[in-house]
Amino acid sequence: MSSLSAADLFSVKGRVAVVTGGSSGLGLMISKGLVTNGAKVYVVALPCDPIAETVSQLNDLGRETGGSAEGLACDVSSKEAIQELAQTISQKEAKLDILISNAGIRRDPPVQCNVLTASLEELQESMWSSRQSDWTATFQVNTTAHYFLSLAFLPLLAAAANASLGNRLKGQDEGRGAIIITSSCASMHNATNVDLTSYATSKAATDHLVKLLAAKYNRFYVRVLGINPGFVPSNMNPVGEEGNIFSSLFDKVPAKRAAKAEDIAGAVLYLSSKAGVSIELLKFLIEFSNAPTGLVVCRWGVSLC
Repeated sequence: MSSLSAADLFSVKGRVAVVTGGSSGLGLMISKGLVTNGAKVYVVALPCDPIAETVSQLNDLGRETGGSAEGLACDVSSKEAIQELAQTISQKEAKLDILISNAGIRRDPPVQCNVLTASLEELQESMWSSRQSDWTATFQVNTTAHYFLSLAFLPLLAAAANASLGNRLKGQDEGRGAIIITSSCASMHNATNVDLTSYATSKAATDHLVKLLAAKYNRFYVRVLGINPGFVPSNMNPVGEEGNIFSSLFDKVPAKRAAKAEDIAGAVLYLSSKAGVSIELLKFLIEFSNAPTGLVVCRWGVSLC
């Protein structure tokens, strides 16, 4: 008889994960959640990011549960760098249980304005100041990187999904072989006074990419899932700092706050564990504007398990 205990259903102990953008913000929250619960996490970040310090912190967190971390530098805007990353990890691991494709950037127009109150001339000046190179960079990291990362790690993910666990069970029966892609609630609304057009557009593209990849990978039982976080403290969004451009929005949501690590880690543990094994195509909206619980789940398709 299968166990219905939370410790068993949501267990990721002994699983291997890759987290891009793992040294700060959402990625760090996710890495902490996985390591604290006994997973081995490869923290992937830019060479200039505090990878060594993050790995040391994570290894301290995982000391009692058997969780661990290892750091790797990679610029995910480069297809070649992604290929090298996958090759490096393939030399260390025969299987990959979880890919968290999370790294992201935001490039606001150099000339800023309040888009809700600006005159036509002010709005045009602000939006016209956007650089084409910023749009290109935004899509390279926020959308295209997810595509190439999923492909580069597909063999390892499929190996995890099809690995024999004994008792006629395979990895797919416990949710192994999951890709979780970070999008944003900005892909679905325009509720700020800041021009996030390039960022929001890239995230809307990411939402559709999740569906396209899920349709292609499902026959290998590699699940593709998306999370759409709301306002989360990060280098991109310094919640709590004076002059925060989004601070006025927090009072408009029931929770009256930005997201916490527990909100993000809880969603990822669900999607990557036995608890989420039948979820093949789903969008998690982690926000505090649509429900008192702060978590809204929207199905985007029919599970093909």
